[in-house]
Amino acid sequence: MIPTRLPTLLLAASTLCLGVAMGQGEHMPASQAVEGRLEAASMVDRMGAQVDANLAFVDERSYPYSFKQLFPGSRPVVLLLGYYHCPRMCGQVMEAAFLALSEVALEPGQDYQIVSVSIDPTETPAMAKERKDAFLPKLAKVGAADGWRVLTGQEGPIQALAEQVGFRYFRSEHSSEYAHPPALVFLTPEGKVSRSIVNTEFEPADLRLAIVEASQGKLGTMWDQVQLNCLTFDNRTNTYSLQAMTVMRIGGVVTLVALGGMIFYLLRRERRATQQNQAGLRALA
Repeated sequence: MIPTRLPTLLLAASTLCLGVAMGQGEHMPASQAVEGRLEAASMVDRMGAQVDANLAFVDERSYPYSFKQLFPGSRPVVLLLGYYHCPRMCGQVMEAAFLALSEVALEPGQDYQIVSVSIDPTETPAMAKERKDAFLPKLAKVGAADGWRVLTGQEGPIQALAEQVGFRYFRSEHSSEYAHPPALVFLTPEGKVSRSIVNTEFEPADLRLAIVEASQGKLGTMWDQVQLNCLTFDNRTNTYSLQAMTVMRIGGVVTLVALGGMIFYLLRRERRATQQNQAGLRALA
């Protein structure tokens, strides 16, 4: 017979894996101007790019804060770029991220670090502190205060960081507001871009997998590793999902295992039948 554990293993395997600037836009056709502005406020794929550890900012306590305090380190980093007096999207993204992270069984300050950086060089540490005081209650984690630094800085380091992680933005002279993508950037403990998720709503499971992935094996359970091996990040939906090719590969493996089990069973049954026939002939003799 087929080993009793084989169907269970097969079932388990199948279950586990089953812009340009405003002034330039004025001289373009409307469709080109819109397309240019969208491109100027979008995420560019910078997977594997290295963030400069020499970049220096100031945190919400008015303390100097260099990225040397982060990289190289022992924890991945969740990076949020935006600005603190943003009237709309920045607060929505931050709230959605914190609500999702509150449901993730990983602790900021212990398992990972959260860093916010303002893209507006005119913003001050006092404004950063005001932002942190307003949003800290939304991050329901014991180590949230120490696990989240809120930074401001000069234009040079801000632009360098944005370029390194692929965060494109521009300032509208008409409204004095910044257009930018709603994104979370995940960095490895060495400071390399591991993943970017662009959205205004986030699933806790996606953020957990992105943090575990950025940790390079330092965080997570065996189940997390199974999911990362079976799931692929879909840039269209900004979520980890099972792709058709992955399903086909899993199906092929399961089929091979099933065929192997069936062949083993048939050979074993034939061997038993032969042995019984030989025993019967010896008895008659």
